[in-house]
Amino acid sequence: MKVAGRVLVYILGTLLVLILSFSIFIFIGYLQYKIFVPDDYVLWIFNYPYSRFIIIIVLYLFLLFFYFFFRKYWEREKTPITRKRRALWIGFIVTNILGFYIIFSSVTVITHQNIIDHSFLYPQGKKYDFNDVVKIDAGVRGDRFYLPFTHNKGDFYYKVEFIDGRKIDLNDEAGSYDSNGEHPTFVLNKLDARLVEMGITKVSSMENFHYTTEGLDRMYTDQIKSILERK
Repeated sequence: MKVAGRVLVYILGTLLVLILSFSIFIFIGYLQYKIFVPDDYVLWIFNYPYSRFIIIIVLYLFLLFFYFFFRKYWEREKTPITRKRRALWIGFIVTNILGFYIIFSSVTVITHQNIIDHSFLYPQGKKYDFNDVVKIDAGVRGDRFYLPFTHNKGDFYYKVEFIDGRKIDLNDEAGSYDSNGEHPTFVLNKLDARLVEMGITKVSSMENFHYTTEGLDRMYTDQIKSILERK
């Protein structure tokens, strides 16, 4: 019975951690939307790779769960807090606050007039006109090894490069809290038509396109196909 009870605690604890992690991710996205996204936006993106660092929160929650569950096995007599331990704790807290700030502020917003790139160096946002886009790179990721929590086979990417060398994948963790807003793929199709009409250099390939049909409806794959075929 003790073993069964412990297994049940593991399962319930894991489910609780996953639910909390998902809730925190949604809450972070909502705060980003309220703080960084103006009313006239058409699309906003939680920038890669910072969007993937949310896994750190999951790791912390798991460590916290196992600490409280197993602490009775390694509890020992309390030792006084030394100056070195205090400095380590302060460094740990400051590092995590800074890390969260870097992750939280990594947001790019597309409006009808410009593209606003928020980052830890430019929390107020660095504005780019559409004329500042010098290159477009679009395609579908193929069947190869990807590190966990990075990308997957069949992922459609739409990368723009700006005049200062900054590159952003506008289809990575695209989000919307506007129930009347269009799906990101439809928004990107319209944006692509506008940028191509402006004469911006574009590199695209239909290679690996068939992978998109494995997980997306026809209405979305048609939009992706339109983007990839447009020159």
